[in-house]
Amino acid sequence: MDILNQLVYARLMPAQLSAHPAGLPGLIGELRASKLRITARLLELDRQTDNPASAIAIRRYQLQFVAVVDVLHFFQLQAGPRFQEFYDEAAALVMELIMALEQYFPEHLAKDLYLPGPYAGHILSQQASRMRDTETALLESRINPALVDIIFRPMRRADAQPTFGTAGFYRHLLRDLREQDHLYYMDPEDRTLFILFTHNFNCPDLLRHATTVLRSRTAALRTLQEKKGLLSWYEKELRHLPSNEYALYPGKGSIRDQLLQWIKEEKQFMHNLYTTWNS
Repeated sequence: MDILNQLVYARLMPAQLSAHPAGLPGLIGELRASKLRITARLLELDRQTDNPASAIAIRRYQLQFVAVVDVLHFFQLQAGPRFQEFYDEAAALVMELIMALEQYFPEHLAKDLYLPGPYAGHILSQQASRMRDTETALLESRINPALVDIIFRPMRRADAQPTFGTAGFYRHLLRDLREQDHLYYMDPEDRTLFILFTHNFNCPDLLRHATTVLRSRTAALRTLQEKKGLLSWYEKELRHLPSNEYALYPGKGSIRDQLLQWIKEEKQFMHNLYTTWNS
């Protein structure tokens, strides 16, 4: 790692490249050699995953790779046209190391760390086609377009800045939304909602959408018993959802718990309302 740092910070500055343009192929060769050494070290760590020191080392690599990619991007913005291809190739080598961390050590990575600019662009481009395919499949299943919009809005905002946690969250979410091989007894709309609840898609827009849907469905029923019975069914299904380590917004609470609290309050409200009417 020290060799990579020294190489990038001391020898890959635009001024250094301008002074020694003939040395560009050699610098790429040194970057590749450094990448191979780090890859070998990562393979060693992969065999020591139970060692707490391994997790610390992985986190240190993550922070360093992010910093290096950001620095290379900063250098590229300052460099002339003749060096753009060089910086693209240099950044690609380091981004391959980040990909390796995401693939083999996702549990050890800092989820709240923003992806470096070029890597974020790569991830957003990579996921764009998967999001389009998933969106098409959901709409063809007659999922409410408003719900579909809520699902993809966080990644499609013009100012979207994905973190490692966000990127991992959407990889798992898109897979489950496409497959939908469980909760087979539900209709497509409920199945989609419960997949989002399972993944802790803890977005206020989803909570508002879900409560609006439940209010609409209970309003269509005639008796208090039917209304409370419907809410009790959703309550039971929510309580039996499997736990999940991911969240759209870590530290922002559980949408399942928020919805369960809303159902509890809604049932109490209905009880009080009907009691008042009948008194």
